[in-house]
Amino acid sequence: MTIPFRPLGKVMEMASSTGLDISYAYDDLAFSDHSVYIIRFDDQLPDLLHIYFNHDCEENTVIETKKKLIESSALNKLCIHFAGKFILDSIHESEELKIEFINTI
Repeated sequence: MTIPFRPLGKVMEMASSTGLDISYAYDDLAFSDHSVYIIRFDDQLPDLLHIYFNHDCEENTVIETKKKLIESSALNKLCIHFAGKFILDSIHESEELKIEFINTI
């Protein structure tokens, strides 16, 4: 079994430029504080990141955060793709979460 490379250190640095930290990382996903955005690592291209914003996030916050992510990703030699939005729901009577990704393209 081969575990793909994930540039988590660079992603954490990039995220901190937005004023948010990575609060949780699991498999190919990294969650920002307050679930403002989720970063999905690409299995084929380790330096490509797919970014999804929470559907509840205010548009001004999305615009400002995108600007900061673009600047920081260039400094960290990462390529970002704004892939769409996501909805985060809890599963009834469980500690599990359901994530629904909504592609905008």
